[in-house]
Amino acid sequence: MEMIVEGTDKEGAETYAQIFERILLEMGITTVLERVHLLIRPEDPLFVISVRMRKAAGARSVHEVANLEDMEGGVMVSITDENYAPRLLALLWKTYGRDRVEQLTRYEVFVSGVTRMDFWEMKIDPEEELRAQVLDAIWKLVPEGLKIRHTFSSSDVLTIANTEHGFEADWLKKAEEVHHKMEAA
Repeated sequence: MEMIVEGTDKEGAETYAQIFERILLEMGITTVLERVHLLIRPEDPLFVISVRMRKAAGARSVHEVANLEDMEGGVMVSITDENYAPRLLALLWKTYGRDRVEQLTRYEVFVSGVTRMDFWEMKIDPEEELRAQVLDAIWKLVPEGLKIRHTFSSSDVLTIANTEHGFEADWLKKAEEVHHKMEAA
């Protein structure tokens, strides 16, 4: 991951870069980001973070990441790719409700009132969850007092400008420039 740091307080900005790297490491998402750009001007105060995400692996069918076995009253789902376990469980809860989804072990789930064929078209898309995790990492990094936010977003770049009392026009223009540079990179 490439880290670009700029601002009036280089030492402080470098510290924020190190903290962000630690946050990503602790969350287990260090490989998700291709590039990060931090712009920090404490005297304004202005804190801009822009991230360019790597393309996530495409959506996978449930039957690609789990064995499905019809049983009396439902389907036994045995997860074979542990990387998809949390996402698959969340998808099953969302689709069928928690009352019909029983997690027997970490990788075994029983879904009541369905057959294997009900899973045939179901896909797990990692993009949405990864984006949410990246946002969570960003919120952990942004200084607490900077409650006013403006977001620029495209398919693989997310830029969030933060300040305390309100943005000046040139601050948002600078944040938008950072966003466009990240898109072009």
